[in-house]
Amino acid sequence: MSEKIGILIIGHGSRLPYNNQVVTAIADMITEKHPGYIIKVGFVEHSEPKVREALMSFKGTGVTKIAATPVFMASGVHLTEDIPEFLDLDQETNEGEIEFDGQKVKITYAKPLGSDKLIADLIFKRVQEAL
Repeated sequence: MSEKIGILIIGHGSRLPYNNQVVTAIADMITEKHPGYIIKVGFVEHSEPKVREALMSFKGTGVTKIAATPVFMASGVHLTEDIPEFLDLDQETNEGEIEFDGQKVKITYAKPLGSDKLIADLIFKRVQEAL
C-alpha cells in the first residue's frame, strides 16, 4: 500500500478576511505545486473551519498520514499547547493517530517557519519593493 499524504495547513485565524485568505492562498499554492497531496486548512481562532474540524475533513479522502503544519513564525502557546490538544497529540512525541473509515492514520506535527534563509530573502525582497 502506498502512502497518501494529507497536509493540514494551520493558521491563527482573524476577523479580517484578508489574513485568512493569505493562509488559504498558501495552501492553494502548495496544492498546485504538489497535486498528489490532499491539502486542508484550519484555524486556531476567529475563523472557520477550526483545526479539529479541518482534521476531520480528511475522512473519506483515503489519506494514510497527515502532516499538521502551522503557518506561524515561532512557537507560542497556540503551537505548544492549543494545536497539540486539538489534534490529540502525545505530549512526548508530538505525534498522534486518528481513525478514519476503519483505518488508523498517523498525524505528525511540523515545526513553525522559524528563521530560515528563504524568509530572510523574502523580507529583503519586501524591503526592496518598499524602497
